[in-house]
Amino acid sequence: MKPFLFLILIYLPFAFSSTCSTTDQIKFLQCKGSIIKIQDLLKLYAPYTETPVPTSVFKQISKLCARTAACIKTIECAEAKKGVSMMDFACGGIEMSSGPFGDCMAKLQTTPIDSRKFPCAPIFEKDALDSITKGCKMITEDVQCVKGVAEKYCGTVAVEAFKKGIPFMKDLMKCE
Repeated sequence: MKPFLFLILIYLPFAFSSTCSTTDQIKFLQCKGSIIKIQDLLKLYAPYTETPVPTSVFKQISKLCARTAACIKTIECAEAKKGVSMMDFACGGIEMSSGPFGDCMAKLQTTPIDSRKFPCAPIFEKDALDSITKGCKMITEDVQCVKGVAEKYCGTVAVEAFKKGIPFMKDLMKCE
């Protein structure tokens, strides 16, 4: 009985210090569940391994991101919302790999690109981004070239998805 009482004494100050309604606290936990699923999927790959995250996993994460974003919008309490708001940033990077830019990358693996006009053309070849180092090069050194290729072959939407995702991808892959 004493351990249970001890836990209650610890829990009560936290439970009543929140200005959020019980409904928002429950929504927060539901949103947090999707975030944990995303984190678990990402932990399987970066930054612990040189293996890039497969497109199919990014598509799965993208769906979880959409679900999480919708969940976050239902929370009214600013305090609870703040606890899950980092997902907007993270999902921007995930969208880069699973959305229009990811689709562009897949398309460009089968499309010949003029390497004289675009010196970064080799990174669009199949399995060219087979390491974290190569992925970092794409989002640090080759940014302007990649944007040029994406604009020419896939359009503005792909370029915008690429630009939006750069900060998250740099952080995810620990690029310098």
